[in-house]
Amino acid sequence: MKRWMLFVLVGVVSMTVSLFALHQYLAMFVAPPSPQSGLVLTPHSAFKYSLCTEAYAFAHASPDNPYKTDFTFRDPFRKDDDTMIPHLLDYDPTTQTVNFSVDIIIERVATFHTSISLVHELDGLSVLLPDLHNHLQVSTVPQVIVSSLGTGSIAVLDYTCPNQWVWKPSH
Repeated sequence: MKRWMLFVLVGVVSMTVSLFALHQYLAMFVAPPSPQSGLVLTPHSAFKYSLCTEAYAFAHASPDNPYKTDFTFRDPFRKDDDTMIPHLLDYDPTTQTVNFSVDIIIERVATFHTSISLVHELDGLSVLLPDLHNHLQVSTVPQVIVSSLGTGSIAVLDYTCPNQWVWKPSH
């Protein structure tokens, strides 16, 4: 009986060690997903949230434009600050929409350059952020509201207050 128990114990230990070694070997070749970011459009978002900051985005503004659209906020997943920088591109008078390019700077992770089209006045823009496992998360409250498009050469951007943001997985 003792030999049989010893044989089973040796078999279990051998199987455990083999599975652990296989897991370690495969882990060397399977890289974790690379971080990504993006934007989500939330139509008709104005007048629903508290606003903290206002900025002006000028169409095709040069880098020396004194009106900064930068908004820096505390990263909800890291002990760093992130920055979002929307740049107004083109206005389409037919659809009364604008296009933005947006720089999303996630400290110590990456800088992402993305664009979003067909944004109407009073729409919201939400940043997609990677969590610590590089799964994209989105806030239930957009980070920026396009409160006015003026004549199409300027957009007034209102940033919502970060204390309102509740992050959840994006789908």
